[in-house]
Amino acid sequence: MWSLRRLWTGLTEAADRFEPRGRPLAVSRSLLALASGCLLVFSPDRALFPRTTGVTDGPVCEGIGRVSMWCLAESAGVNLLVCRVIALAVLAVVALGYRPRWTCIPHWYVTYSLSAAIALPDAGEQVIRILTLLLIPICLGDDRRWQWPAPAVPLSAAWRGRAYAAQLFVRVLGVTIYAEASLSKLAVPEWRDGTAGYYWLVHEHYGSAIAIQSPLGTILQERIGVSVVTWGALATELTLALCLFGSGRIRRAGWALAIGMHGSIAVLMGFTTFAMTMAGLWAIACAGAGRISGGEAGSRPVESGLRAGGENTVLASDE
Repeated sequence: MWSLRRLWTGLTEAADRFEPRGRPLAVSRSLLALASGCLLVFSPDRALFPRTTGVTDGPVCEGIGRVSMWCLAESAGVNLLVCRVIALAVLAVVALGYRPRWTCIPHWYVTYSLSAAIALPDAGEQVIRILTLLLIPICLGDDRRWQWPAPAVPLSAAWRGRAYAAQLFVRVLGVTIYAEASLSKLAVPEWRDGTAGYYWLVHEHYGSAIAIQSPLGTILQERIGVSVVTWGALATELTLALCLFGSGRIRRAGWALAIGMHGSIAVLMGFTTFAMTMAGLWAIACAGAGRISGGEAGSRPVESGLRAGGENTVLASDE
């Protein structure tokens, strides 16, 4: 019981001094919007809504998917190009950072509509849909015109608590993704014996680009090179899962590591939008991992700054 009380006290104190409205939060919203935007710009309707077994051409409109933008447009006889244009306009405004309070819900609706309507959604669209939903309680308390400047006044206690709870869920989501990705691979013999990296990198559809296959071939010809690639991926994923439990400094280090890993996968295997999505997740996880400054009066500790409640107390985020 004492441990639970201590944990609760720690969480409430952390929520009391939480201020997410810094550069990492702005970067996360822009990255998530750009990831969805890239999918819409570079994927024609025949790729988003292919004919599959039991599914006709067009958006998938089943269950709650019927309220998605594409399904509502189809039922009204509106050309699907209109949905694409509207979605891209919303994503452009979000990426630019205009009025986070008023754009966070449209942003979620666009990502929900996209993931619900496409015939073969991948993990990236599902993760973006969850992240944009969790961004709503973080952004609804943000009354700034643009998301890039430092806030002029601190959040109210209620919005700090809601934003902190949402960020905790984002971190739990990240832990789940990385832990599941790493531990589930251990059930596959090729991952356990250290050879799976070879098969993925030379795969006909998912393998590395022709331009970099030659230097990769030198590495993959050696058993030690294949083992390092294979087991290194597992170790990195587990490390990233653990970093999300850590302090702000550890999470920022994890963010850098995640960019390196996902960036490498994007270059080698082409999963660019997923790399942008996970970078956005890490940016949210790092939001608020800074300090409080007292405007012209100079810096002051986080706790005393918030308890003082001065009008000039703002976040000096980890930019």
